[in-house]
Amino acid sequence: MKKRVLKNRLMILVQERERRMNRRIKLKDLATFVGVTNHTVTSWIRNDVRKYEAHIVEGFCDYFDCDIDDLLTFEFVDSEHASDEA
Repeated sequence: MKKRVLKNRLMILVQERERRMNRRIKLKDLATFVGVTNHTVTSWIRNDVRKYEAHIVEGFCDYFDCDIDDLLTFEFVDSEHASDEA
């Protein structure tokens, strides 16, 4: 059986912006803009986040000038895998 799991697309947004700007984005600059630690940004990039705090989601959306559905998405996974990730 398939289950929906909430995932973020932060790494994709970072990569797309880097290509458009033709330069690397420093994660510490992104963290400073959003008002979080480098560790928090790294957790997002690794998709290790389980709580999506509004101010962080808003900060990323502001930085990338995107909507929430550009940042967060549902993925369908087998229910065995979904329980491992929870």
